[in-house]
Amino acid sequence: MHSLHGCTRNRALVINGRRAYIHLIERNKPDEEMTMFGPFKKFARALRVPSVEEREMAYLNGSNDRFDLEYRQRQVDRGAFRNR
Repeated sequence: MHSLHGCTRNRALVINGRRAYIHLIERNKPDEEMTMFGPFKKFARALRVPSVEEREMAYLNGSNDRFDLEYRQRQVDRGAFRNR
């Protein structure tokens, strides 16, 4: 294993059964919660309001069958989640 140009990725030869392939390993990558602003980012992400597109997608993903999905798609197309 060696590092390329000071990059944090290393290469490792992994032998899985009969196949050998190169696997990239990331090292020295700081964990988000371990950085100075990690707790603030986590708190801000928890308080974020979902966008209109995210609310529409969550509504469409909650459908039970094809007919319910088509009904919900018509409601979204009519602007059920858009501000008037």
